[in-house]
Amino acid sequence: MTQPSNATVKSGSVRFSPVLPMLIARSSLPSLFGGLSISVLAFSIIGIGAVGCILGGMLSRSAGSARVALVALAISGACCLLLPFAADALSPGWLLFFFLIWGATVIADSPQFSAMAAKACPPALVGGALAIQNSIGFALTVASIALASTCLGDLGMRTSWILLPGPLVGILGFLLLRRHSGRTAGTT
Repeated sequence: MTQPSNATVKSGSVRFSPVLPMLIARSSLPSLFGGLSISVLAFSIIGIGAVGCILGGMLSRSAGSARVALVALAISGACCLLLPFAADALSPGWLLFFFLIWGATVIADSPQFSAMAAKACPPALVGGALAIQNSIGFALTVASIALASTCLGDLGMRTSWILLPGPLVGILGFLLLRRHSGRTAGTT
């Protein structure tokens, strides 16, 4: 898989962390781990993202950053889509496993997109490009927190669907860039 020539697409993975405790509180997980607070469960699920980033980095050496980012986005997007159904259908133990998979993949795309953006930019502009990329992500986070907090009472676990545009736009943008770079690669 070739890397896009302008890889500044970023998913909405940073929006997962602030919304996660709200989703855990609405799930069956607190009943399974009565002695653990929602904060401890959220920290554990978010913390597994470090493992996802490390594994993604190792896989990127053989599969490439583009492929790793795309797979991570797809899994994370599937988790966004399926959470309302999983919360109803899965036992608390399996739901925890579901959340851990989501936690491991939701952030694994970010270092890959940063690496691709750094490679796509002239060296003198890398710092600024990454700062803009991260600033956009954090701005979207603020809006997502406000929207998720407002909608949680009405949507319940379907609040995860508010996060779904992040992976979808990330995948779509990545595929469009890849398609564009495939067209221009033969002309240079």
